[in-house]
Amino acid sequence: MRISGRTAAVVIALVLAALLLVYALVTWVFPPPDPRFEGIPELEYYVTDDVGVLYSYYDIEDICYTVDYETSCEIAVLVVNSTLPREANEFALRTFQLNGLGKEGKDNGVLVLIVTSTREWKVEVGYGLEGVLTPTFLNQVANDYVVPYLADEDYDTGVYNMVLFIGTEILDKYEEPESGDPAFPIGGVPLTTWQWVVIIVVMVALTAVTRGRIWYLLFFILTLGRGGGGFGGGRSGGGGGRGRF
Repeated sequence: MRISGRTAAVVIALVLAALLLVYALVTWVFPPPDPRFEGIPELEYYVTDDVGVLYSYYDIEDICYTVDYETSCEIAVLVVNSTLPREANEFALRTFQLNGLGKEGKDNGVLVLIVTSTREWKVEVGYGLEGVLTPTFLNQVANDYVVPYLADEDYDTGVYNMVLFIGTEILDKYEEPESGDPAFPIGGVPLTTWQWVVIIVVMVALTAVTRGRIWYLLFFILTLGRGGGGFGGGRSGGGGGRGRF
């Protein structure tokens, strides 16, 4: 049986389109390392002290645990000697994002960053807590109860005070967002622009070749994949407070 040139072209186009779709989906499910997060630490506990200056480690952890248990808000503390080659603001933001601080749909995480070599402090706040932990509040707490201790290299007292005031403010003022109303205003699948272009082109081609039958298959696959999962926190607009000591 001879295969016409047109049929062969359609088959080749279909195979190429399918391969492109598979490639786009694989890179979505198993994305390559993101250069934005190169050198950014993965936090395993509420408190990470890479310098060894926190002696009230467990007391600080207790505050973080209580806040998490009572409100679902997550406070993480990170003390590092340096953030190079990044500056402290970017380092804090990327650490916040990589570790997904805060709960899914609430974005109610907080990162307290102390950099000993450059004598900087930074508090990164998720969208869901920006109305509670305002820059005015954080800077006032830092100036009155944190910076004086950090300046004397009493990092333990300074960090403890910062976490204590942040935790108390959250316990007093934080209100859970309504179900289905995420604190972050924009949701969606985290695909890059080129991945969206590839998927759209492929779906248009497959729709034409299969006369629309591809959508029945896609609906079946999506139905099988429903239930659970989703993105965590880690969404911040760069709000919070920062300064030097």
